[in-house]
Amino acid sequence: MTGRERNNKIAALCGAAVVIVVIAAAMVIGMSKSGSARKMTSEQMACGENHVLAVDASGEVYAWGHNLKGELGDVTCDNKNAPVHIEVPGKVVQVAAGNELSFALCKNGDLYAWGDNESWQMGDGMNISRMEPEKVMEDVRAIAAGSAHALAIKKDGALYVWGRNKNGALGIADSECDQKDAEGIACQSTAYKLMDDVVSISAGQDYSMAVTADGTLYAWGLDSDGQLGLKKPDSVSDNKQAYQSVPAKVMDGVSRVICGSHYHAMALTESGDLYAWGKASVGSISTRDVDDTKNQIQTVPLKIMSDVKDVAAGSAHSIALKNDGTAYAWGVNNFGQLGIKRGQFTYTIGEETIFCQAKPKKLAENVEAIAAGGFMSMYRTKDGVLRTVGCNLYGQLGIGSDESSITTPHAVYLK
Repeated sequence: MTGRERNNKIAALCGAAVVIVVIAAAMVIGMSKSGSARKMTSEQMACGENHVLAVDASGEVYAWGHNLKGELGDVTCDNKNAPVHIEVPGKVVQVAAGNELSFALCKNGDLYAWGDNESWQMGDGMNISRMEPEKVMEDVRAIAAGSAHALAIKKDGALYVWGRNKNGALGIADSECDQKDAEGIACQSTAYKLMDDVVSISAGQDYSMAVTADGTLYAWGLDSDGQLGLKKPDSVSDNKQAYQSVPAKVMDGVSRVICGSHYHAMALTESGDLYAWGKASVGSISTRDVDDTKNQIQTVPLKIMSDVKDVAAGSAHSIALKNDGTAYAWGVNNFGQLGIKRGQFTYTIGEETIFCQAKPKKLAENVEAIAAGGFMSMYRTKDGVLRTVGCNLYGQLGIGSDESSITTPHAVYLK
């Protein structure tokens, strides 16, 4: 069995009704001291399921990790265990990474995409995958990538969606979509306007979230594990999975939202309070005391931490950056993505023991920015160093190593 097949098998087991585990990963990208004198924000680095993007001080893009669909953008399909420079026209200010898809947003509002496009997730009207960046949109202010769909906020605050509409991921009816992919799933090939006055967006596996200017959080798409934060969504699919077909209000007073790639999500308020919801059986929402004890799911937002500056989420683990610069991590730790070797409790799948941590553990101090992917974590400290930890099956730690996992954060050098 290949490493990728092994990961998919564990992740599938996690979605079962019984308490099982998901492989998660977090990733910490680090920049060398000579790489930048300018502060890097979380928007300038991003983790997909198994690949990473980072932007240096001059707005240049670097990528590493899994590359089967050309998601690194270096005109190859070879995995890279160290950063490679990617040619994107213009100065890049934000990057976003989906499953096997990448986006780069330039300062002038031009949006570039590369990687998997079989479900029209680039939004350019074609379903041809690209191995190097191609311009797909203009006048964009922010971008978010889901598993096979994407969201963009235009400069006027309007939210646009495109890609695969499985389980209502786009927040529109299948009849509104103009294409179908190889599986017969409805897809939208070009940007579709969904909402106005949007300030924050995030997307995961077939679900999406947005925050409007008045602080209202909306969610739509798959809700199989309570990841939408809604007590009861409005629809059920043919295979009996719950989903929300149109945007529905989750809570007020939100400044930012972050979707885990599969089973949980979090919201940050202006006052620094952090709320979480979704599957709790592996500790991914920092508590096992939930409102649906039978399924180990927190169905509505639950406050889990205060004094938080930023938050990131992988498949089943999370990272919070406190105002004092301390980063904490919790959730699944099967690859050491929390920066520790074990955890509070375990699950056994066949002959494999999975370590999990519900109580937040200190990952690092003097941190400026954080990000998390499917199986790894990443952060940047105030001295300008970018670091990664966790799964490295495809070189996604970017440290030039072929080790399958690393439990101690290592520096990544972009140059």
